[in-house]
Parts: sequence; structure tokens; C-alpha cells
Amino acid sequence: MHRRDPFLRVAACLFLFHLAGLRAWAVTEVRLDKDFLAGIVEKLPPSPFEKKGQYRGTVHSYRLLAIDPRRRRFLAACQVEGQFRPPITGPVSERISRAEDHTRGLRKFRFEITAGVNIEAGPDALPRFRVEVEEVKKAELEGIAGLLAKLLGKFFDDMVTQLADGRASLLSRKLNSEVVKRSAVFKQYGAFCGIDYTADQVILRFDLTRFKSEGIVGYVFSTPQPGTVPLYRWFDRRVGSHEYTLSPGGPDRPNLVNEGIACYVFDHAVPGAVPLYGWHSRKDHLYTIAADGEGVLRTGYRPAGVTFFVNSAPAPGAVPLYRFFDPRHGLHFYTTHPHAEFAK
Repeated sequence: MHRRDPFLRVAACLFLFHLAGLRAWAVTEVRLDKDFLAGIVEKLPPSPFEKKGQYRGTVHSYRLLAIDPRRRRFLAACQVEGQFRPPITGPVSERISRAEDHTRGLRKFRFEITAGVNIEAGPDALPRFRVEVEEVKKAELEGIAGLLAKLLGKFFDDMVTQLADGRASLLSRKLNSEVVKRSAVFKQYGAFCGIDYTADQVILRFDLTRFKSEGIVGYVFSTPQPGTVPLYRWFDRRVGSHEYTLSPGGPDRPNLVNEGIACYVFDHAVPGAVPLYGWHSRKDHLYTIAADGEGVLRTGYRPAGVTFFVNSAPAPGAVPLYRFFDPRHGLHFYTTHPHAEFAK
């Protein structure tokens, strides 16, 4: 993350860094209290900015002002100070702004930005940030502020407002871009479905899959490994079931959609691997290490033999292959995602 995006660092720290340290299986809500949020904000380092030939400065002294439940946002503030080149120069303005560290032709400024940071759930189940500058307060305009204000007129107000609004707009874009890139963090918790604001804390809510977990059937690989082959996943649009094959051509049936490579498995017996047997009913596909299909023969399933091999225990580079069951439609689903890819 780039050091020159101060509010980006605020929001990303608040939501991404904290989430990364929590246990995915233990929560559907993440609560962040005001003291925790304030502590992160206050520790942010100074951030420089510059527009060549016009102004330069530093953003610093960040602090959390409040959580505003009514308007569903944070209020954060920071100090902005630096130097700018005014459109009017001369001996009078030069004498007014002169100081030990004064640069000829530049004038000093210092003001405070108060910004509202709003976070809501986006249509892709990821948080979406919006930053709006609430207020710009001129705290000091070097030397005799009144005379310089007359000399500069509206220029100064325009400059600081553009600086504040411009950084807010940039922040919103970069925050959302950063969240999309780091969406893997959120996938460990569920689909981000909303946020609640109180005066003392914010509560992030996550919507997990409604599928029933039936445990781990074995261990596979998310990337190609020596001796492994791709396992392809197919979706049957007619009945809503999923089927898995080693053939990239898939089953010779209509209504099947190729959903790509689910993982990488062995197509032959290797030390530490066990066979996964396929059983098919009129609409469902069951894969299990049990040769008897866990007794599904009596419920209408038919054997399809050994379909592929999986490690029976964790191995270097291997990930779990989870089995889920959709009780509404009586279908099984297999994936390396711990929440069934949030399938509903």
C-alpha cells in the first residue's frame, strides 16, 4: 500500500488488517470498537503530497473524531500544512510571509480536513468506500492572515478545497480498487452483506453459505504439481447439480456448462492417496472414499467406479477438498473453498 494515500491507509487498516487476523470459522460478525479504530488512526505516519510548481506539503496528525450512526459513517480529521505559490507576488506579500525557513516566492499554509468515511456492502459482496470532505478549516495563513487573505482572495480557498476534494475522490477509487485486489481476505469470512454503526463501534456482517458441510473428503492441490492432472467441474443447468471429470471435454450430455478447473488431483494410485468413488443418481453426483458409496445404492444411486485419487491426509502444498450438501435440492457440491463459495 502506497504511503501517499493517508485515508487509504486508515480505512484499509481498519477493515483489512484486522480481519486478516480473525478465525474465519468462528464469526459471522466482526465488531470493531471506537478505541480500537482510534488507535489505528492515530498511529498513521505523515504523508507528503506535491503538485509541481503550485504547492507541496504533508498530511499528518490523524485522529478519529466520531462514529456517526445516523449518517452511517466515520468522521476522521487530519492536519495539512505546507507551502504554495500565490498568483500575486511582490515586496509586501514577501515581507508578510518571511520566516527563517521561508522559501522565496512560496507562502505557507496550514489547515485541517474533516472527512466522512462511509462503508457499505457492494453488489459483489465486497465493501465499497465513499469518502467525502466535510469541512476545511484554515488555522493559520502565515504572518498577517487578514492581509494575505485579501491579496490571495478566492485562490487560496479554491486551492485547499481542490486539494481536499481531490484526495477524497482519489481515496475512494483507490480504496475500492485495493479491496477488490484483496478480496481473498473477505472470502475467509463469508459474503460481506452489511455494516451497522453505533456511537461506540461498527459491526461488519457476513453471510455464509446455506449449504450443509459434510466435512473433508481428502486433500488436493490448487495449482499443478508433479503427477497431478486438472479436475474439471461441470454444472447441469437442467437440475442444478455439479459433476467432476478428468476429461476436459466433460460428459457427453446437453445442458452442461464448463465451470473450469476445480483443483488438481491424481489420476492414478500414489503413496498416501486413496481412490474417490463416483456414485450418480438421476440428478446428483456423490464422490466418496467409501467403496460402498456410504449405502446410497439403496436410494437410487449407481456406481461409476474410481473417478480420481486424493491424499488421505494433509501434505505439503495440499488443500482440503470440502464436501457440502444442499438440503433444499438434495445435491452434493465439492470445492476447496471453506464456505462453498457462498452458494445459496
